[in-house]
Amino acid sequence: MAANKGLGKGLGALLSAEGIPESTKDSVVELKINDISPNEGQPRKVFNEEMLNELAASIKENGVIQPIIVQKKGTGYRIVAGERRWRASRLAGLKVIPAIVRELTDLQTMEQALIENIQREDLNPIEEAYAMHNLLKAHKMSQEQLAKKLGKPRATIANMIRLINIDEALQDYVANGELSVGHAKVLLGLKSGEEQRKIADVIMTKDLNVRQTEDYIRRLTEDKTSTPKKVPMNEGLKLSTKETETRLKKVLGSKVKIKLSDVTTGKGKLVIDYKNYEDLDRLIGLIEQ
Repeated sequence: MAANKGLGKGLGALLSAEGIPESTKDSVVELKINDISPNEGQPRKVFNEEMLNELAASIKENGVIQPIIVQKKGTGYRIVAGERRWRASRLAGLKVIPAIVRELTDLQTMEQALIENIQREDLNPIEEAYAMHNLLKAHKMSQEQLAKKLGKPRATIANMIRLINIDEALQDYVANGELSVGHAKVLLGLKSGEEQRKIADVIMTKDLNVRQTEDYIRRLTEDKTSTPKKVPMNEGLKLSTKETETRLKKVLGSKVKIKLSDVTTGKGKLVIDYKNYEDLDRLIGLIEQ
């Protein structure tokens, strides 16, 4: 697997397909799956269930092609890299899994787990930001040192870490891509979490890009009496647009998007995603009920 373009050429030359430094001492052994536990400090917190099931089906058919990497911990082992493969192997009903056992310090474990996930682009922006922040805090590293280890410019590290300061209510939207990293950087320039939430609601309701968001905030700043227009909702519900989408998603079991074309009257479109014709029939049945 080629190294991520964001990584330095020197680092790319040192990385294995696993995304972490190779060692001449590495040898593959088979370990009992139940003797292995996940790493609580693993940067990646979200594992897509559908993709995990697909990987489990592949493992049932072909086995585990790439060994996971673990370190000895007590009477068992702790995962350094490959938790997704370990989870999928358990779903596939495997009793053992190929693994490479390494002697690593806690700092090396955190570094290698972060490098692997960044190279594979497995982390969402919030996971990446917290992983970098934890490395700096727990091991008293400087941003310069972390930038060198990850092969990224120091400014990139600084900008990513700033994401942990965005309002907590908005972090899930940044994590799942409803708000881009560019949007988040603009929102971080606002003084309070309340302002961030108000502007974020406008961004997602009106599908503003980053440049349009900057222009919108600039106009508000120029006229201090102006406030973001609130989307009129059913007074009985008293829910924001995003909360309404979430409620509909739970009812329908599909992603729902409300697109307002007129914030004054509430005129707009309700877009419901479906996977295939069978899923469409299911949704039609729910709506008819």
